[in-house]
Amino acid sequence: MDVNDQASFPAPAPATAIEDGKRFPRLDNRELVKTSFWISQIFMIIATVAGVYLAAQEGLSQAITFDNLTNKQNNYYLRHALYDEVQDNITIINEYADFIAGKAPFDIKNHKPALASFVWENMRYSPYTLETPPQLLSQTRRFYLQVTDIIGKIEGRVYGAKYGGDLLKGLTKEMSDNTLPALKANYTALADELRRNDIIVD
Repeated sequence: MDVNDQASFPAPAPATAIEDGKRFPRLDNRELVKTSFWISQIFMIIATVAGVYLAAQEGLSQAITFDNLTNKQNNYYLRHALYDEVQDNITIINEYADFIAGKAPFDIKNHKPALASFVWENMRYSPYTLETPPQLLSQTRRFYLQVTDIIGKIEGRVYGAKYGGDLLKGLTKEMSDNTLPALKANYTALADELRRNDIIVD
């Protein structure tokens, strides 16, 4: 190879230039664009999942609140109806007790009081019955049982008309003084809570 051929080759790069190229590689803008794209996609997925989760949580909370208020509304109507029925029965029993004590009719069975029991009997089929405070249920249950027992004994001449009438009036007084006010306070509190949530009940 002659001198002219040697001159046609480029001179080797200085060692310092090669080392600088290794230490500071040229950045590829396309790689940066790809990286930022995937990062933005990841954040978008995270935001979507978080949004769906929060929406589901809010929806669940609203559904629970609605179900709770619906239960309270049904309980209100059930307890109000029970109160009205027991109050009506107390009036009927007191009138019966006064009648038999004053007249002591011979055909006493023909004057048996017609007590209402529609609400009480149908409460056994209601899912809201056992949500009623147990002491109110127990007191009402005992009242119905004892009234039936006393009337049966009056009709069977086990109790005299006056004595049996006094026993009945003792039961109705207990219900009027204790159970009915507690029952009314209970369903009134439910009504107040429902009104605070814009649900108007009669």
